Amino acid sequence: MSGISSGVGLATGLNITEIADAIIGVQRNALVKLANRASAFEATEGGIKTLEANLLTLNTAVQKLNQKSTFETLKATSSDSSQFSVAANSTATAATYQLQGLRLSSNHQIVSNGFADSDTTPLGTATTITLSQGGKLDDSKLLEELNNGLGVQRGSIRITDRDGQTEVIDLTRTLTIDDVVDEINGSATSIVASIEDDHLVLTDTSSGLGTLKVAEVSGGKTAADLGILQSVAGSTLTGDSVYRVTSDFNLAQINDGNGITTVSGSEDFQITASDASTFNIDLDSAQTVGDVVDLVNNHASNGGKITAAITSDGKLSLTDNTGGVATPFEVTALNGSLAARELGIQTTGLGGTITGTLSGGLNSVLLRNLNGGVSSTSTVLDAGQVYFEDGAGGNATIDFSGVETLDDVINAINANGSIQIEASLNATKTGIQIKDTSAASGTSIEIQDTTGNLGSFLKIDTVLGDSKHTVDSGSLDLRYINEDTSLSTYGKNGTPVTTGSIRITDRDGVSFNVKLSDSATTKTIGDVLTKINEAAATAGAQINARLNDYGDGFIVEGTGGSSFDVKVEEVSGGTVAASLGIKGSGTTGVTSRQLTEISVEATDTLQDITEKINATGVASATIIDDGTAFNSARLSITSSRSGAAGELILESDYNFGFSTSVDADDALIRIGSNPQTSFLLTSSTNSFDDAITGLEIDLLSTGLSSSTINVARDTSGIKSTVTTFINAYNSFVDAKNSLTGYDSETNARGVLNGNSLVQTTVSRLEGMLTKKLSISNSSVKSMAQLGVQFNGSGKLQLNSATLESLLADDPDAVTEFFQQEDTGFAVVMNDVITAMTDPFTGTLKAQTDSLKASALALNTRVDELNTILEARRERLIRQFTLQETIVNQLNSQQTALDGLQNSISS
Repeated sequence: MSGISSGVGLATGLNITEIADAIIGVQRNALVKLANRASAFEATEGGIKTLEANLLTLNTAVQKLNQKSTFETLKATSSDSSQFSVAANSTATAATYQLQGLRLSSNHQIVSNGFADSDTTPLGTATTITLSQGGKLDDSKLLEELNNGLGVQRGSIRITDRDGQTEVIDLTRTLTIDDVVDEINGSATSIVASIEDDHLVLTDTSSGLGTLKVAEVSGGKTAADLGILQSVAGSTLTGDSVYRVTSDFNLAQINDGNGITTVSGSEDFQITASDASTFNIDLDSAQTVGDVVDLVNNHASNGGKITAAITSDGKLSLTDNTGGVATPFEVTALNGSLAARELGIQTTGLGGTITGTLSGGLNSVLLRNLNGGVSSTSTVLDAGQVYFEDGAGGNATIDFSGVETLDDVINAINANGSIQIEASLNATKTGIQIKDTSAASGTSIEIQDTTGNLGSFLKIDTVLGDSKHTVDSGSLDLRYINEDTSLSTYGKNGTPVTTGSIRITDRDGVSFNVKLSDSATTKTIGDVLTKINEAAATAGAQINARLNDYGDGFIVEGTGGSSFDVKVEEVSGGTVAASLGIKGSGTTGVTSRQLTEISVEATDTLQDITEKINATGVASATIIDDGTAFNSARLSITSSRSGAAGELILESDYNFGFSTSVDADDALIRIGSNPQTSFLLTSSTNSFDDAITGLEIDLLSTGLSSSTINVARDTSGIKSTVTTFINAYNSFVDAKNSLTGYDSETNARGVLNGNSLVQTTVSRLEGMLTKKLSISNSSVKSMAQLGVQFNGSGKLQLNSATLESLLADDPDAVTEFFQQEDTGFAVVMNDVITAMTDPFTGTLKAQTDSLKASALALNTRVDELNTILEARRERLIRQFTLQETIVNQLNSQQTALDGLQNSISS
């Protein structure tokens, strides 16, 4: 369009854009009023939403006042915080306890003899060091297991030896029968205590001729419970029996804690009477020793022919009542079951009686649990006659027929007066030692089986040269890992076994996966063995999982094939195979053991050995210098596992001369203030979270007296919640004041100034806060009684003393005030606020929806009118442009006429 530049017409000189904007501007004034009204609606809506947000925050505090946990939260405190740290969780109950810390847990530490240096002089001898934490042959019974499970009342006893020396011995901190022996032997009297089978023996080593006496102290019954409340004229006091297996014993408790191995779904053994009648026993339903007795006696085919019973000395007896002579009375295994052997009854009865020993006694072990224990591949013990000859030529053939425990063997050897030989446990307490006490010269010591295999079974059948007078069996591989062993402690250093899946490949290359991720069905070693064997059967693989031959784990072995090694792998990056100790491969199988072997080369220095031990993760080793002039370098080894279970059993052909510098002890606490009625608890760590339900207890130090642990309602939490409510309400008041305020100087008004809904909301809240509620059976009926009142500015304030007094005197009344059904303050206040803030039906929602709709309608109308005015503006510009064009044309015509006229005139 010629003649227009920058909105200014060249023909007319008029600013077309300004004229159009001016005309439209007059009409746009009405739109501004509409837009302002819409903005006012939006501002009011925003103000109400701000108020609503504050109400929702307030209601959160109200709802917490209506939660039972707010008023049921308990707090635990210790009167001696240096002795115990305590905390209560949601399962705790209000109570008071007396706890005393008696001993902190410790990690076992052993120190070697001195060496010339740590990193220069080689050991000079190749050897193997084995580190294990089980297999000791003298683990004694807990006092709680004595006297048919009634235990021993802890207290003090008074011992008087035959010289008249008297001492009171404190036994209030003893856990095991060995602890009792140690306390007695540590006294100043000449009494030596020992354990024989099921009782204590006190021997007076003095030369006195008086009476050997044991008496109670302060009306206790400790001596009686220990079976030694006696007075004897001689030098030996033989205690009463305090331990025997009863029918109430769980099967997992017998057989040295290894339980019995049954065949699920099949019969376990057959009993054949001497009249040739037979019947089979299935132990699937048996849980206790009494169940075994009942299954025999009540068998439909028994009919009184065989009587099963528990004898007075705690053995399982089977008596043949038939009087027949047709066949031997015997018990034989069925379906590969080991139960009869583990009950000690898989034998032929002599004189119509079969007797099975069920336990090794107070601190010994059953012979059948040595050499890996009873298994399908283990050697069956045949205890016959053994020939002994000492270095001085004394000899004897000892008949061991009928021995059941290792103590039986040791006592039989030591009781023989024809030989100068002394039997005992070896230094590591994992085997037996036979020591020649005769003259150093003479014929060699000799031990040989004459009949049976006891000597070879105990690894003592030998002939030694003149210079050697001690036979050490080495480890006898006591079975201490069994099918009931929990996976919660089977991992390295007593850690839980991880979950997941493993892949096993047999020697023919057949692979299969085993799922071990279900913690509900995979709790024990037995569960792992079962799942491996079931998966192998399903896959048609030649694999069998069973307890190993060392007594300290299990083996996954191949039962056929020859092309490949047996292999166990992780699945999907898991760690369960490694955690179980079976990750890897082997020619015939893969064995899991609770033992660590360290190969030491002849060229290794003390520093090299230290590094190898540290690499195992089961112990930490370091070198210490004792400061002596010669051989000052010593190897110190500390167990990585704390507590008694972390005791290191170190065995090696090389004599390192290790001795214990720190005992492996469990932490020990007493619950109760009176030792005679209290009880002791142990923990491998210093935590006792399972000691009292709901309490997390950490032992920090030992104490000379009990600490009072008080578990009571945590009123600080209630006060804190009330304070949170008050702060939330006051924040609401601040928001309300800001939104409804008026500044007289600037004439500025809050967006909700004069809003009737705000006044209604405040009125409802204030009404609830000042109202006296209909709370039945409660002395508290208003917030004011709790110390919650309005101040001069319309905000709430708390009189802490009033609330604390009520919480101390009648906490239930406070709870009822807030939480009583239908009428409680928190219940009703929640209803009031919800009625206003409900996202669907709340009064605030209704008003914000109305405001939003009004603002939307106005904004829509403004948009519509803006569109109309913009179209009108464009039309005006087009009209002015057209007018400018016409004027421009007229001007052009006038110019042409003027030019024509000038040419005619000339």
